[in-house]
Amino acid sequence: MQVRLPAFLVAVAGVVAINACNSTGIKAQFENIDHPDAVVYALNGTPSKFPAAIQFRSSSVVPVDASFLFDLAFDLDTAANVKVYTVRAVASQFASTHRVGLQTTTQTFAQVTRAPTTGYVYDSSLVVPVGRTMLVDVIDPNCNQFSILGQNIHAKLVVDSVHATARTMYVHFLVNMNCGFRSLVEGLPAD
Repeated sequence: MQVRLPAFLVAVAGVVAINACNSTGIKAQFENIDHPDAVVYALNGTPSKFPAAIQFRSSSVVPVDASFLFDLAFDLDTAANVKVYTVRAVASQFASTHRVGLQTTTQTFAQVTRAPTTGYVYDSSLVVPVGRTMLVDVIDPNCNQFSILGQNIHAKLVVDSVHATARTMYVHFLVNMNCGFRSLVEGLPAD
């Protein structure tokens, strides 16, 4: 009888430990927001008040100005290729900004359901072909630095089309505004 009680306690402790590792019990506060018809303007060749960037935390398109309150800025080169710049790539090393990572995938926008934890290139620029899905990892300074799940805001984005004459890009993006959560499907994320 004395041998069975310690074995039972070890088994219960193991089950509790496994459940603790698989679930933090933290629930998302915000639903993932899908923007299927966002329009951004080219950074160059359009008025500065036009929205040429996306700020994922507010889930909105915004103009680029000296406050650098955006995550990604968009531009078109002479061949109408879409160039995406992170905030640090635009702001330079002299402005205090946050980090943003980018990576492309061969999966379609709909196929991407969860943000990866690795593979991002931070604080850089990227040429993105129309129709190619891009994943975004924003190290958001507004997330609590003691957040258990991390300070990351995740999003996915695809450029649907380009209107070179008007210097506009039509993008579809979905953002998970819950710090550290990785789900990239509509609705309240579970993870």
